[in-house]
Amino acid sequence: MSTLSSNPPMLDESKLSPMMVQWYACKKMAPDAVLFFRMGDFYEAFYEDAHLLAKELDLTLTKRQDIPMSGVPFHTSEGYIDKLVAKGFRVAVAEQMEDPKQTKGLVKREIVRVVTPGTVINSTLLSDKTNNFFAALTKAGQVYGLAFLDLTTGECWVSEFTQERDLLNELYRLHPAEFLTSEKFKEKQASLFEDMRQTYSFLVNTQEEWHFEHQSAYDFLVQHFRVHSLDGFGLNGMVAAINAAGALLRYLQDALCLSIQHIQDIRSYSTSHFMVLDRMTQRNLELTHSLQDGSRRNTLLGVIDQTVTPMGARLMHHWVKQPLLHLTEIQQRQLGIQSFLDQCHVLEYFQEKLIHVKDLERLMMKVSAGYATPRDLVALHLSFQPINAIKSLLAPLSAEWVQRQVEKLNPLPEMNHRIAQALVDEPPLRLGEGKTFRDGYHQELDDLREISRDSKAWMARYQTQIREDTGIKTLKVGFNKMFGYFIEVSRGQADKMPDTFIRRQTLVNAERYITPELKDYESKVLTAEERIEAIESELFHQLRSDIVQYTKTVLEVAQALARLDCLSALAETARKYHYNCPTVDNSLTLRIEEGRHPVIETACRREKFIPNDTYLDDQQDRLLLITGPNMAGKSTYLRQVALIVILAQIGSFVPAKQAHIGIVDKVFTRIGASDDLSRGQSTFMVEMTETANILNNVTSRSLVILDEIGRGTSTYDGISIAWSVAEYLLTTEQRMAKTLFATHYWELTKLEEKVPGAVNYNVAVHEAEDHITFLRKIVKGGTDKSYGIHVGRLAGLPASVLQRAKEILEHLEENSNRKSAFEPAKIKRPSPQKLKVPQTDFQLSLFEN
Repeated sequence: MSTLSSNPPMLDESKLSPMMVQWYACKKMAPDAVLFFRMGDFYEAFYEDAHLLAKELDLTLTKRQDIPMSGVPFHTSEGYIDKLVAKGFRVAVAEQMEDPKQTKGLVKREIVRVVTPGTVINSTLLSDKTNNFFAALTKAGQVYGLAFLDLTTGECWVSEFTQERDLLNELYRLHPAEFLTSEKFKEKQASLFEDMRQTYSFLVNTQEEWHFEHQSAYDFLVQHFRVHSLDGFGLNGMVAAINAAGALLRYLQDALCLSIQHIQDIRSYSTSHFMVLDRMTQRNLELTHSLQDGSRRNTLLGVIDQTVTPMGARLMHHWVKQPLLHLTEIQQRQLGIQSFLDQCHVLEYFQEKLIHVKDLERLMMKVSAGYATPRDLVALHLSFQPINAIKSLLAPLSAEWVQRQVEKLNPLPEMNHRIAQALVDEPPLRLGEGKTFRDGYHQELDDLREISRDSKAWMARYQTQIREDTGIKTLKVGFNKMFGYFIEVSRGQADKMPDTFIRRQTLVNAERYITPELKDYESKVLTAEERIEAIESELFHQLRSDIVQYTKTVLEVAQALARLDCLSALAETARKYHYNCPTVDNSLTLRIEEGRHPVIETACRREKFIPNDTYLDDQQDRLLLITGPNMAGKSTYLRQVALIVILAQIGSFVPAKQAHIGIVDKVFTRIGASDDLSRGQSTFMVEMTETANILNNVTSRSLVILDEIGRGTSTYDGISIAWSVAEYLLTTEQRMAKTLFATHYWELTKLEEKVPGAVNYNVAVHEAEDHITFLRKIVKGGTDKSYGIHVGRLAGLPASVLQRAKEILEHLEENSNRKSAFEPAKIKRPSPQKLKVPQTDFQLSLFEN
């Protein structure tokens, strides 16, 4: 995170102008932030901030009275703020707190917000499909307290953990953009933040320890939520969580000057209610982020997220990372999906209706926090237009879960009518940039608009009236910027002018007059636009305040629509990709008939995906040892089993002809190899650390995916470790997990004879002469071949390398039991070879395209 100096520039205030004294006071309030200081239609930056803006935003650096300055227009400021925040800077925004037109002397200015990665609101940095969390961490005794919120939606959650490992897994799931903690916690838990930084970047803020003291945090929360105790939120006894939540909300309000009035609820949860997916499993299975480019493409979420609304997309993201353990909840979702599939026309029309529903959660946050624009209120109105139609459409669906959500769809006719009655259909982006309120809504506003747009017509009518009253047909009514409105007659007609007319200007051939009526009209015209803007501002702020009372109901509607959106998305996925409803129960059976990989089968639509069966239980089929060559499909098979289990416990249908899934409490994966050089860990150390984590935390209800164990060391070491790991999972009480173990060590196939519960499988291969064809089918039985040289041929290794490899392999196989097998003298020396290079009649260039 890029930062400024934590100290403001040392300036002699006695030599500063009143304006710069005001700027200096604001700068001292946020010394480590770039200060955007409002001056009319611009935000200005001075001194170090000015140099930074000029450099980072490619702006012009100027000077006034030897003070460096740089600025950006007010109406385009959000884009510049986004760029600075994306580069790692904090931005403090100081606004004019008074109307310059109604203030004598210097306008008062104050910092109204500090923008950081976790507090962006109107920003291109935000994704509609994911939350932007700001988290607080602390520790009370042996318990970790976690609080996190999304300012843009008003969600606020707390939880507690006794193990750092569990906390780290949850933080990996949440991916907070920013953290708050104490300096003491940051120092003692340095490894936690180091682990997180291996995955993504974030900002860490620290405060003194007293900010996390229990009584202080408790009192702040009670006062903020206006309750007598926090027990009603389910926080009874959650000391660490309360400490984190209180410190977080106070920090946002006091240190970052942000409104937290829209945070009206705080909810507690326990990760024990959900399947455990540790950070390596989330990563290896590519649940929400691709290992290739970090996007949603080619991920499980990318396949099943057929949601229409932003609220639904964010909820689906959570569903994927929080598979359920409660059987009833899973079955309720299944019934809901089936009810949509039973009436596919309802599914289609429902999703069409949802297209008109905007991001109700973030719209309502803007209303509650005072950020909403006229267009935001119209979007809120349009989002509630289809609610009655949605309720009628879903009424025939039989699922109880669906009907519970439908009951929460309050169309809020009063709010809807209020907005529709007040605002024009297409208001301006910002207040004051065009017509916002309808004609007929406010009488004075209508009169002023009439004056503003009809001044020429009024002048013509007034001129006609004066001509008739005076009998002077050549009289004219005019206007100029210097003099204003006037009545002009020739000097010869001046004696006919009434005494009530006031002479104001004498010209060579004419006299100019004014009247009280004309002067009043002039005043109205000249101030009409200013008055229109003031009235519309007053009316809009009142309308926005009136809408705030509907916040709770709007959010309930938003949450119900999000759940229905997710359910319909899973139904659409099942319909589109031919998924079937699995049987989910509390047994220890895992049976999949003709299972498919949900991501790969959609990514390779041109090639038919080869399905495979799987059977695991707690008796004779506890650990499947899968052998076979690389590229044959072992890794795909392992991952697809895990993904099918996760889908089933989300409540989704699954890509299989049939499936029986006994509730799985944890899914662990050990896949691939990678160094962790930043922490001085080799590939093998990473592999062993991950394996240790699995063995120390697995239960008999877990599913373990092992794709190669022991490959990072010598062959005999590797075989020994792999054998021992398999034995541990087969024989250790409370650790006998359902396991898929893919290996190149064909020696492990002997486990089937030695230990009950181990069963050999291999990937079928068709051999013809010197070539092989991968059949992608998992069949019973082991193999004693690795086909590595065949894979080398497919990869394009030179023919001489392949031939030499065959010679060495034959020798090693003949001497496999002799320690001297690898002695140079025992292996036939290769003949020198010349590399044939194609002849060319030109010289290669390093810069050739």
